[in-house]
Amino acid sequence: MKHSISSELLKNIRTNHQLKRILRIFLGVGLVGSLMLGALFIWGGIAVFKSIASLETNPVIQEKIKTWNNSNMQDKISSLETESNILPALAKTGCWTTAQSLMNVGVWLEKPIAENYINLKSACLKE
Repeated sequence: MKHSISSELLKNIRTNHQLKRILRIFLGVGLVGSLMLGALFIWGGIAVFKSIASLETNPVIQEKIKTWNNSNMQDKISSLETESNILPALAKTGCWTTAQSLMNVGVWLEKPIAENYINLKSACLKE
């Protein structure tokens, strides 16, 4: 039954010139629209990439990021120092100094993660 319907439809399209014309227009508009939409997506992606890349090279934005990070880090470090004075047990075992030394990125690059974890665990936890 489906086969007969599709064969009748194809026969109508072949013989009916007005239906052929409408189908060609519909397919042409669909193809042009697809191409335009694809071009729009590509243009948008390139524009977003360029704007993000320009943010990285903008000295004003870079300075704002640096001052924001530095001020936040200074606040966090000062709050950690005041909290470490409240907890004398951490200061006695050397946990705070070990944690401070592990805040440096170079330590994580030079030593394996497992060794840093073992050092922090032995300094902070009593086994």
